[in-house]
Amino acid sequence: MAGLSMGGFETRLISLNKPEIFSHYGLLSGGTYSPEDLKGQTGIKLIFLSCGSKEGSEVIKNAVKALENTGYNAVSYISEGTAHEFQTWRRSLREMAPLLFKD
Repeated sequence: MAGLSMGGFETRLISLNKPEIFSHYGLLSGGTYSPEDLKGQTGIKLIFLSCGSKEGSEVIKNAVKALENTGYNAVSYISEGTAHEFQTWRRSLREMAPLLFKD
């Protein structure tokens, strides 16, 4: 499940409340997950977090680092030179899509 902007926020809420349904999570300018948020969840294959470089990219990078340190397959993508806008999400989707089809 993935979403952008407010849809990313909704994706976060749904995936945390129904973890047995989804194995791939994508938040495109929609917030982050922390290891504490996902505690006890199994079966997560990918967590993809992205945003534009003009909208708080350090938060995304730090969240992914924390997730990786606790064993999650977490990936960040920062769209250079963009903010909370279509170009960010378009680039993010281009980066996320191939990851959905890896083993």
